[in-house]
Amino acid sequence: MGKRQRRRQQNKTTKQQTPSVQRHLIPSAAAPLVEVVFHQDVSGQDKQTCLDYWAFTEPGTWTRKVSDIGPNAQVLRTVKASCHADLLTVICPDCAGPRSVYSRSDVTATRLWFRDVFPHEETVSPVKCQTCRDAEAAERAREAERASEEERERTARQVEAAGVWLREQADRDAPGSLPDLVGALTLLAMVDIMQRKQAESIGPLSNLNYTLTASADTDIEVIRTLHRDRWICPTTPATTSNFTFNEDGTARGVYITQVPWMLAPPLSGPAGRRELIALLHDMLWDRPDDLHQQIYKLEAGMAVDYLEGLLTRKYNEEPIPEHRLPDAYETFLNARKEGFTLGQLVAVAWSSAAGSVAWGQRTPGLKPGSVSAASVTNLERRIGYARDRRIDEYELPNWVPRPAIHSTALRLLQQQEAELGALSRFRAHRQQVASQDIEDLDYDQEDTPTSGSDEALDAADFLQRLRSGAEQESTDPPITYGLVTPDGSLEFHTEPPDKMRDKVSLAGSGYVDRVVLPDQARVHAYIAELVPASEENANPVADQMLRLMECFDGPFYGPLAFFGIGQSNRRPRSLDTEQQDMLRAAYEVAAARVK
Repeated sequence: MGKRQRRRQQNKTTKQQTPSVQRHLIPSAAAPLVEVVFHQDVSGQDKQTCLDYWAFTEPGTWTRKVSDIGPNAQVLRTVKASCHADLLTVICPDCAGPRSVYSRSDVTATRLWFRDVFPHEETVSPVKCQTCRDAEAAERAREAERASEEERERTARQVEAAGVWLREQADRDAPGSLPDLVGALTLLAMVDIMQRKQAESIGPLSNLNYTLTASADTDIEVIRTLHRDRWICPTTPATTSNFTFNEDGTARGVYITQVPWMLAPPLSGPAGRRELIALLHDMLWDRPDDLHQQIYKLEAGMAVDYLEGLLTRKYNEEPIPEHRLPDAYETFLNARKEGFTLGQLVAVAWSSAAGSVAWGQRTPGLKPGSVSAASVTNLERRIGYARDRRIDEYELPNWVPRPAIHSTALRLLQQQEAELGALSRFRAHRQQVASQDIEDLDYDQEDTPTSGSDEALDAADFLQRLRSGAEQESTDPPITYGLVTPDGSLEFHTEPPDKMRDKVSLAGSGYVDRVVLPDQARVHAYIAELVPASEENANPVADQMLRLMECFDGPFYGPLAFFGIGQSNRRPRSLDTEQQDMLRAAYEVAAARVK
C-alpha cells in the first residue's frame, strides 16, 4: 500500500472514529472549501477570532479585514497559536490529504486565491502539504546523519590506514645505494633548509615559494626517486585527502606535493644528519666537473625564466613559444660553458628582449608570439657578437625563482676550493711524518723514577696522601698533545699524560678509549668512554679529522686528544712540529667540511 492510499485510509478511519467532532466549514457546510481545525484547549473567544479571520463567501475576498477583527498583531498571534486551515479541494500529491495553511498569506502564496481560479472540486496540488514536506525534511536529515556517520567511520578507517602506512615507511631499512648527483644536492639542500628553520621536515612542496631543483616537475621526480630509494619519507601533518587508498581501504601512497618530507629515520637527528652530510660530501668531492655542469644547467634555466618573465611582465608580450624554449635554453647553456657568467647572460637577455620589442613596435601586423620568438633568434646573434667584447653584468631580479640546489652546489665548489689547499698541506705533512725515523723513547728507563730515588713514594706515603685527598703529582714528563673540543676548536697543550687523560675522561665515565690510527701518521687519540650521545657533546670536527686519517669509526662525543707514539712503543709522547702542522691542516679541512 502506497503513502497516498495509507493517508486516505487513515483519513477515512479518523472520520469514522470521530463522527461527533464539530467541523468548521467555510463558506458553508453544503459547499465547503476550507475547514478550520482548532488545537486543543482553545477558548470560545479565540475560536470566534479564528473563524472571523478565515471567513469568506467566495474565493478571492475575505469577509472581514484583520483590523476589523482586532489589533493586527494580537489577531495574528491568536490565529497562529489556535488553529490552521485545510484547503479541502487542494489535495497533496503525496498523502492525498488537504493542503494546510496557517495564514491568509499562505493562501495567497498558492496562487489560487481568485474567484475564477480557486478549485471547487478536488484538485491535486503541484506542491506537497506542510506535513509531507516536514516528513521529507526529517527523512533527509536522517539520511544526512547516516551519511555523515558513514563518512566519519570511513575517515577513521582511512586515518588508521594512513598511520599504518606512515609507520611502515619510517620502519624501512637504511638506503642501499648512493643517490645520483641531483638527488645528493637535493638531500643537502633539504638538510640546509631544515637546519636553518630548526625543523625536522620540509614542505609540502605545494606551499613552497621556491623549487628544490630546476622546476616543480623535476622536484616531483627527484622526491619520488629519493623516497623509493629510502632516503626520505613522508611525515605529518597530513590529511586523508593527501593519501590514495586501495579498494580494501589500505593506504597505497601519498600525493608528493601535498605532504611534508623528512629524512629517513636512520638519517634523522643531529648525528644522522652529520653522517649524511659527510657521506654526500665524500661522494661529491671527486666530481667538481659534474657540479660545474649542473650549475651551468640551472643557471641556463634561470636565464630562460628571466627572458620570458621580462617579455611578459615588463613588455606585456606573449610567452616564448613552446618550440623555441629548447633553443633559448641551449643558447644560454652553451654561452655559460664558454665562460659567460650568469650576470652576463642576464645582460644579454635584457638586450635581446628590448631589441625584439622595438622591432615589433616598428612592424605592424605581427602574429601573437612573434616578438617573443624573435627574442630567441636575437639572443643567438647577440651571444655571438658578445664573445669577443666586454659585457656588463646585471643582477638577476628577485622575481626569478632560484632553485635551492643552486646555492648548495656553489657552496660545495667553494668548500672544495678552500679544502684543496688545506688537504694538500695535510697530505704533505703526513708524508713527511711517515718518512721520519723517530727513535723510541723508553719511558720505563729514562722517565720513571726508580724506587731508590728521592722522588719515589713508598706505600705508606701513598696511602697517607690518598686519605688526605691531596692531589697526586704526576711522575711522567709533560708531553705536547692536540685537544679537539665539541665546540669545534683545536688547542695544543703541554701537560703530563695523566692530565691529558683526565681532560678527556671527565666528559664520560672517567675512563678513556684509545683510537688507533694508521702507522704512517704515528698519532693515536684518546676518547672518553660512555659520553652521553647528545647534541651538546657531539664532536663533528674530530670525526672529520679521524676520517682524513683513515679512521671511519664514530660518531664520537666529548673532547678528543691527539698524541704522538713511537715506532714500537705505543706510550703517549709529544707531537713533534710536523705532526702538529699535520693536525692543523687536518683541522682546517674538517672545520670547512663541518661548516
